[in-house]
Amino acid sequence: MNPVEAGATSQPAHPELSAPPWQPAPASALPHEVRVDGVPIRYGVSGSGGRDVLLVHGYRAHHMWWYRLLPALEERWRVIRLDLSGHGDSGHRDRYDVDVWIAELLAVLDAAGSAQALLVGHSMGGRIATVAAAEHPDRFGGLVLLDSMLRPRGSTSLRTGTLPPGRQLVYPSRAAAAARFRLRPPQPRTPAEVIRPVAEYSVCRAANADGWTWKFDQRGIPPIDNDRVVDSLTHMPVPLWFVRAGRSLVVTDEVAAYARTALPAASTFITLPDADHHFVLDAADDCDRLLADLHGDLAASIRPHGRTAP
Repeated sequence: MNPVEAGATSQPAHPELSAPPWQPAPASALPHEVRVDGVPIRYGVSGSGGRDVLLVHGYRAHHMWWYRLLPALEERWRVIRLDLSGHGDSGHRDRYDVDVWIAELLAVLDAAGSAQALLVGHSMGGRIATVAAAEHPDRFGGLVLLDSMLRPRGSTSLRTGTLPPGRQLVYPSRAAAAARFRLRPPQPRTPAEVIRPVAEYSVCRAANADGWTWKFDQRGIPPIDNDRVVDSLTHMPVPLWFVRAGRSLVVTDEVAAYARTALPAASTFITLPDADHHFVLDAADDCDRLLADLHGDLAASIRPHGRTAP
């Protein structure tokens, strides 16, 4: 199993994603940039809430995974979202690891003027967030993991697809590239109109080629050190919610059973029974109810925006 968030496919183009021409949605714009070790990291801030939430996307994904949740989030929180390096409109690196991604989270918080935030991560983003919250509890007052893989110490790292250096998948047009987009693992119940904004944001002009390609770094992005994630859970200093999709192909029944034993005793474990791995895209009603409960449970653990620690 390879729990990839998105990517190219050899299947025929999806006819419902081939037209009409792309028009950027307001949620697709990340207007701000901060440099971390010389690499530009794009981020955005929205919402009128008194407390901050930082959203961390998954592998080969980008901030548009959250676009359907933004209206509900913005009513309660000041929402900070970003594209991690190697993803979306942020720059690429010669080397990726959890430490550099955590440095990006902290740099974005600093640039956004956030002293402390609720940290929410989907899939791989949740694994990054787990280490970040454990090692920087002064910056994160709570942690929410959305269908993130948890495996016992010593487990073999999951392999990821790569292309040789200098190679990239190239398509003749933006529409042709977007039509090749698929959610991974497969999620056939998600309507094409829901996927379209995510697919269209996922492509860009190809470098050194005539055509369009994927924004994520096609040379490959390594998996997160699983043992470090597990170790972080054992001494997690902040409140933690773990939300599992009942139909997930990532957090299977076996993974969920292990997660229940690995999470700190005071954690909140929730299953959305009819949801798939990418439920942040297509289970809007369930997510809205979840976000309301989450705010009521965790907001008190987050310092209000602009307030420093006593």
